[in-house]
Amino acid sequence: MVSGSPSPLAETTTALAHIRHLVLVTGLSGAGKSIALKYLEDMGFFWTDNLPLPLVAHYLNHLREEQRADIRVAIGVHLREPGCLTAFQSYYQQVSALAADTELLFLEANEETLVNRYQETRRRHPMGQECTVREAIASEIQSLEPVRAMADLVIDTSRTTIPQLKERLAQLFRDVRHEQSQESELTLIIRSFGFKFGANTDADMVLDGRFLPNPYYDPALRPFCGYDEPVIRFLEKDGEALAFLERLQSLFDYLLPRYQREKKRYFTVDIGCTGGCHRSVFLVEQMTKRLRQQGYRVLMRHRDVQRPLIPPETGSSGSQE
Repeated sequence: MVSGSPSPLAETTTALAHIRHLVLVTGLSGAGKSIALKYLEDMGFFWTDNLPLPLVAHYLNHLREEQRADIRVAIGVHLREPGCLTAFQSYYQQVSALAADTELLFLEANEETLVNRYQETRRRHPMGQECTVREAIASEIQSLEPVRAMADLVIDTSRTTIPQLKERLAQLFRDVRHEQSQESELTLIIRSFGFKFGANTDADMVLDGRFLPNPYYDPALRPFCGYDEPVIRFLEKDGEALAFLERLQSLFDYLLPRYQREKKRYFTVDIGCTGGCHRSVFLVEQMTKRLRQQGYRVLMRHRDVQRPLIPPETGSSGSQE
């Protein structure tokens, strides 16, 4: 910056009246940041990608000067310039002051998925000039860990298709001007999944429902899911599932007001069973219903319900749902 020139923060303090919602999109190379930005554009965000962090404030000021009132802005930040990582927290605090609502979205995927994506596209990893793709990915994961820890929301795209990513972004970032008029509002994301297909890496809490009786082993119940009435009756019959839900209710009653007090924006809870079709789906459905009745904003996801079930004769009993 030229000595004596006004700081970007000083130039953009009046932008508060115009930048309603700012989302900074960052994360691992190959995790889907560019795709996420395009979907945010579809939702009405002005967006730009690969903007150096020191220029973010100037960009917001440019939008203000064009008299774009009450807008939503998404910016892809790649943090590859020298010194950006060490200065990121300071820059983020400055930029946060320029919008009424600012969120940091971090996209990631596991190492094997990222290696496969680079092999399929035959692209060079941006940090891989003097090392292998796998070494570059490992280095980037380590270097971005402090930024990940700051994120309001982490999305793991390892097992997420492009349509699923679009749907999740639509749920999270649709225009919720009235619903989220208060910065302290907490959004709960509760997801079912199957342990046999791997756990997600972006959950704040992972719970295991595999101790409950398994409807999979009843041929009459196997075709149904945890939101279907026959499975619901089966799981409620001996009282174990209901007792577990009561204990989860007590846990959330304790945790959620404290997260709200700390102004946590998102809280992601994964509940798993073996195949992600019966027990975990039941628990997620029931817990979502309870929390919505309490007035919480809850987004519900079932990751593995569309996967085909393995017939019992083709696999060991330990590998079944």
